[in-house]
Amino acid sequence: MRTGKEYLQSVRDMKLPLYIDGGKVDSAMDHPSVQAAAEAVAFTYDLACEPAYRDKVITTSHLSGEPVPIFQHVPQNADELVAKVNVTRYCNRQLGMCSFRCIQNAYAPLLYIAAKVDADNGTSYHRNVSDWIRYMQENDLLACPAITDPKGGRKIKACDQSDPDMYLRVVKKNGDGIVLRGAKLHQTGAAISHEKLVLPCTTHRRGSEDYAVACAVPTTAPGLIHISVRHSQDERRQKGADIDLGNSRYGVHECVVVFDDVFVPWERVFLCGEVDYLEELVGLFGSSHRPTTGGCKAGWADVLVAATQLVARYNGLEDSAHVRDKLADMIAITETVYSCGIAAAMRGYELPGGGYVSDPVLANNAKYYASRAVFDLIRLAEDITGGILSCCPSEKEMNNPEIAPFLERFLKGVDDVPAEHRIRMVRLIENISWGLGSILHSATHGGGSGQACKMELFEFSKQAPYRQEAIESARRLCGITG
Repeated sequence: MRTGKEYLQSVRDMKLPLYIDGGKVDSAMDHPSVQAAAEAVAFTYDLACEPAYRDKVITTSHLSGEPVPIFQHVPQNADELVAKVNVTRYCNRQLGMCSFRCIQNAYAPLLYIAAKVDADNGTSYHRNVSDWIRYMQENDLLACPAITDPKGGRKIKACDQSDPDMYLRVVKKNGDGIVLRGAKLHQTGAAISHEKLVLPCTTHRRGSEDYAVACAVPTTAPGLIHISVRHSQDERRQKGADIDLGNSRYGVHECVVVFDDVFVPWERVFLCGEVDYLEELVGLFGSSHRPTTGGCKAGWADVLVAATQLVARYNGLEDSAHVRDKLADMIAITETVYSCGIAAAMRGYELPGGGYVSDPVLANNAKYYASRAVFDLIRLAEDITGGILSCCPSEKEMNNPEIAPFLERFLKGVDDVPAEHRIRMVRLIENISWGLGSILHSATHGGGSGQACKMELFEFSKQAPYRQEAIESARRLCGITG
């Protein structure tokens, strides 16, 4: 297993070209925004090497029988689903942001669907998926889920779009493999990942077989073009900011990834044209991925609550009844988000030929609740922090000798806390609330929008046995018979 240092070197060795800041860098890791994101991932690699956490992070691969990090593992029981939620909360609490280690959530659904397609069609997708996961485990690699398509007109089917590449598609097949054309958007960690796991972002129907594709692509594959997105605090990092970053250690980086006729050999293809299986695959992936939100957002929220509490202390208001009441609300929201993820994992079940996935009703509920709860978290944090959250001078002014004494004097709260400490905490709250490490954006759209989760929640709940029991009970209780 790699150390954090070894992971960072492996990403540098890729020398991935990146379009950023209106130009192009020859190696993505030369850019400070990419470096900050890679440092966050390196923390998770080092975690597996620390004796105090080894038992929580290392498990045994069901494919090889060898020890692997939980981030690479296909869950084999409900306890391992719970463990992933807990590890994610710990990592995100240490990082104050995303840990980039969600690819494992796709493994069990993909193995299950691949086995199902093989049984019906005589394909060899399950072997391909198994071999690729084994390769990822043996080399301790990081993969980026490449899911979200541009989509074009949202009410228009993929095959009817005026531009046929609004959804990633197969444009050529031969005896060696397939060729992909299109793009994937919102690719978190794309420039610091060794691989991309391509999955459909929605259900396609018959007539759109070219868009029903799942496969693995090396990040350095010819034809892949990485275009950096812009975050609200990017320029601060690029100009060497410290205080103004809020989170001065770690950062987030995302890309638009263009697939300009990218070749994929058949042994790396996991689905190609089998549209009839997409609805189940997309639904199962959501159920597998979304409980992680319980740990992910709770870890973020832990830091936000702590920072808000510290600002209240710096302002001399920590013991005020209204502040304590609001902090209690923030803690309750955090623990409810976490509880939703744990509950979904605890009620997990096995997929034949795959592994374990979480209860689909509770999984989608976890993500849906989080997508709403973060607004209250941020509202409460801003209420306690005060107007300085949006009216804070920059660190350049703090460092200007002509005016620094005034700012040190007038931006201070209680006497025993320097103004700089107060400003640093305010900037961290800004970062988590709506800045570079925004819990708001991640909870609202990461892993699917709240509305998508709501729709899945409704559909899956109709299949739950207790829902029909409740309908029968309602009729019986009010005297309706027959």
